[in-house]
Amino acid sequence: MKIKRYAITENKKINNNYLEKYIKENDISQNEIARIQIERPSEIIVFQDEAEKMAGNLNLWHNRPNYNGKKTSYIGNIMIFEKYRKEKFEKEIFDTLFEEIRKNEIEVIIGPLNGTTWNTYRYVTKTGNRKPFLMEPWNEGYYVELFQKIGFKPLANYISTIMENMNPVKRENLSKKIEKIKKLNYYKDVKVKSSENEDIITMLNKVYDLTIQAFKNNFLYSELEREIFIKMYMKYEDKIVKKFFKTLYLKDELIGYVFGVPDYAELEYKGKIETMILKTIAISPKYNGKGMGYILIDELVKEAEKSGYKNVIYALMYEKNISKNIGSLLGDELRRYTLFIKEL
Repeated sequence: MKIKRYAITENKKINNNYLEKYIKENDISQNEIARIQIERPSEIIVFQDEAEKMAGNLNLWHNRPNYNGKKTSYIGNIMIFEKYRKEKFEKEIFDTLFEEIRKNEIEVIIGPLNGTTWNTYRYVTKTGNRKPFLMEPWNEGYYVELFQKIGFKPLANYISTIMENMNPVKRENLSKKIEKIKKLNYYKDVKVKSSENEDIITMLNKVYDLTIQAFKNNFLYSELEREIFIKMYMKYEDKIVKKFFKTLYLKDELIGYVFGVPDYAELEYKGKIETMILKTIAISPKYNGKGMGYILIDELVKEAEKSGYKNVIYALMYEKNISKNIGSLLGDELRRYTLFIKEL
């Protein structure tokens, strides 16, 4: 077994010569090419058997922010064909890979994390009984076991919750929060707007700066260029329902937004959509702790109810964030996820 390394990006810019070489030598699909252009890995690693046939691959992102003062790389998009899922092969390829990475003075690897937390990251570690929802990270249990075998340890945990059948107890929890907020002086100056009559690109440009400010203190945060931010959302242009994109103003100042999306994945196994996913909520840092998130969630839930949805998923919340408290108050645990770390 051996590994083959393709240096895809230099200084965050794609090296088209190496990308074309990777595509040509490995028969890469158009979908994967589009993903590479958004995620921009530093390297793509291909595993080969003795006949030089692809046995699997993964991506690496170097020059990531140091973790605990140690030089750090991220690992993601790990795939090993089933016939090669044997302990001897796994040990051989990962021992070789880690030895190669150490030569670059890398001390820590974090994953699965596709470059930044704006992209796909985390493994599902507690599946529950419900099928995957739209845009949810998903993986075979094999990859969690693989990470554990090759020396990765849990670094951070995440949770998704669900309010099923517009659970009256959970709805009451939200109503009580709103009633308290209504008594505060600033509430009379708060206005929630729907984006139904706005152009999608205009809408995304409007919330970009707010998004960067709202998430800049998040765990493992790294800034995202406006162009990539818009491109990421436009991948789902055909799935965006504008009335589920709510913006929050205090007087004339944009201070928050919530983005909900129907769970189109339900169509595949139910033939209908009954669930709304609360995908993103962002509040200007200077208004944190003032209940603004509850105002936006209340508006989104009411819109979902009015549109005939029965369930709301509060997706992918970091366990140490305040959003996790909101999700737990308004929903029951649906799924758990873990981000891992390995020290070299």
